[in-house]
Order: sequence, then structure tokens, then C-alpha cells
Amino acid sequence: MNFRKDYSSVIALYVLVLIYVILVNDKIVTSILIIGLFAATIVVYNNVRKVISDEKDASVNTLLTRLDKSKKESEETYKRFLSLSKTLGSGVFMVDDNGWITFSNKDVENFFDKDINNMDYGDLLDIPPLHKFVNEAYLLEDHMRRQISVDDKSYDLISTPLYEGDMFAGSLFLVHDITQLKNAEKFQKRFTADVSHELRTPLSAIKGFSEILLRDEEIPKENFDEFLGLINKESERMEVILNDLIVISKMDRLDYELELEKLDIKPVIEEAVGMLTKKFEEKKLIMNSDIESCILRFSKVKMSQVIINIVKNAINYTDSGFVNIQGVKENGNYVIRIQDSGIGIKKDKQELIFKRFYRVDKARSRDSGGSGLGLSISKNVILKHKGTISVESKEDNGSTFTIALPIKE
Repeated sequence: MNFRKDYSSVIALYVLVLIYVILVNDKIVTSILIIGLFAATIVVYNNVRKVISDEKDASVNTLLTRLDKSKKESEETYKRFLSLSKTLGSGVFMVDDNGWITFSNKDVENFFDKDINNMDYGDLLDIPPLHKFVNEAYLLEDHMRRQISVDDKSYDLISTPLYEGDMFAGSLFLVHDITQLKNAEKFQKRFTADVSHELRTPLSAIKGFSEILLRDEEIPKENFDEFLGLINKESERMEVILNDLIVISKMDRLDYELELEKLDIKPVIEEAVGMLTKKFEEKKLIMNSDIESCILRFSKVKMSQVIINIVKNAINYTDSGFVNIQGVKENGNYVIRIQDSGIGIKKDKQELIFKRFYRVDKARSRDSGGSGLGLSISKNVILKHKGTISVESKEDNGSTFTIALPIKE
């Protein structure tokens, strides 16, 4: 640095003056030299102070620049965090080392119907499962995960401790709404139990009749034929159930898409109804149809299956009288109505008929070889066509199924 050179020069002058004093000792010259040294010392001192001040100012400016840059980066990071927390679809909140909730996004408020920003986490006592989890995570200063239920909703909670150096600085909490997942798990368990129950009946029948045939070698011919017929009937019923289960498993996939075609729906309905002509004749039922033409985008195979399922149900639950099939354009929709004069459905059971394996009359359904899945599949197909399906019925006074499919010109 320059001030080191200046110091060296001053020291050299002091040495020279000292030598002069020792050797010559002229008082006047010595006084002049001392005054000069003093002046030189003051000049060098002022120069050094100025250099140190300039360097200090430069260092402070550099530090301030770095602090300003760091502050801006922190602000940008926080802004990105806030933006992410708003679009995350999950709840996020932070508790500092004093137990104060310093941040909470809108999802947390929506989940628990409470704004928890800027409050002590102890105020979460009115949400006991959430408070218990936050309290444990905060006190243990540890990563934790737990599932809780609040007001018939299920949530997955995750806590992550935050540190500044080695010091605990609070915890970050994530909240995921897993209600649909939990409902799906319950539904899957119930569905598995229902499938097991439905398959057990035909399997037991097949096993029982086959054991009789194997055990009794002298069984009469008529009984032998009867048991073989029952085995065949139950095996066909099992095949129907399994085929319908395959259809349902495909349609339950998130990536399942129907193959839609632009077709006239009238011939599709007429063909489906025509396939059931023999059943109409066997039960001596009157079949009336009034079907308008209409070009729609739909899956021919699936729509045909829907018509067959519903008309077949109408036949199975009607002992005498009629089944009417109508297809008309109404209010931007193509409406299909299938009306029967059968046994009807109790009002409190009408919402249940579209559930899987539900049967209005179990004996009738089993005798007809049905799987109990037809109406559930039908509803699924109609919903995938952006349509609706409903039923109106009175006990002992018939039923009317109404399908409305949107017409897109």
C-alpha cells in the first residue's frame, strides 16, 4: 500500500536528522529539520487516514451491495415460495421457534375453515388432531408424518424441522387432503368383499352339485341332467359377473376413453331391443317403441350395452303388461325413456339401484343370471358421454328410466 512507502520515507528522515544532530548539532538547522519532520509526519498521517477511510468506505459499500443483493434474492425466493404455496393444492404453514405461526396459505384456511396466520399454535386447540400433531412435532423438533380426520375429511400431515446453523428455528408443515383416496380405499375394500360374496354363491353351487355327481354313481338320469344344467347355469352366471368386472375395471381407469363415432342412434336402439325379442315372447310382454332419428357422437358398443341392460331389467322385473321404449329430442338433448309395468322400486331404494351388486329383488336377478353390475355399468357409460340417467318408480306400479344425451350439432 502507498502509506507504507510514506512511513518508510518519514522514518528515513528521522534517522538522517538524528545522525545530523549527533554529528553536527547546529541548533538552528536542527530546529528547522525537526519542524520539517513534524510537517512531513502530519502530511503522511493525513494521507494514511484518507487511504484507510477510502478503503473502509469501499468495504462498507461492497458489503452493503452484497447485503442488498442477498436481500433481493431472499425476497425473490420468498415470493416464489408464496406463489408456489398458492398453486400447490396442499396446505403449507410455518411455526417459528417461539411457537408462532408466521405463514399459512389459503389451502390451510379452506381445509380447516380457519385463518391461522399470525397466531400461537396453541390456539389450534379447537382442532384437536391438528394441534396434537403440531405440538408433538414442535416439542420433539423432529420430522413426523401422520394421518388425521377432521369433520369427515382425511388429511396427511408432514412436519419438517427448520434450523439456523445448529439452532432449532421452527417447523414447516404440509397438509394434503386425502379424503378421496381414503374413500377410494373404503370403496375398494367393500367392492372386493362384494365380489367375493357374489362369486361364492355360484362357486358353492357348482362345487355342491359336482360333489353329488362324483359321489353318487347311481344317480337317476333326470337328476343327473338337472344337476349338470344347474352347474352350467351357475358357470354362465360366473362368466357374466367376471365379464362385467372386467368392463368395470377398464372404465374405472383414469386414462379410459370411449371410442366415439358420429352415428344415428335410432338403429342402434332398435338393434339392441331386437336382441331381446325372444325374452319378450317368453314372458308374453307387449313391447312398444317410438324412436326418432338423431345423429350423435357416441360409442355404439357401449350405448347398445346400456339399452340392453335397462330393457333386460325391465323384462326381468315385469311379470305382465308392457315395456315401452321412446327416443325423442328435447331441450338440446336426445332423451331415451324405458318404461315398464313391473313391480316398481321403493322410493328409499331408488338411489341404491345404480350401486354395484345392488338388486331390487335378489331372487329374480339370480334366476335371470344377472351380475348385479348392469345398472352401475350403464350409469358409468352415460356419465362418460356427458349425459344423465335417472329413474322414477312406484312400488307395484312400474318404473321409468330416463337417459339424456347432449346433442352437439
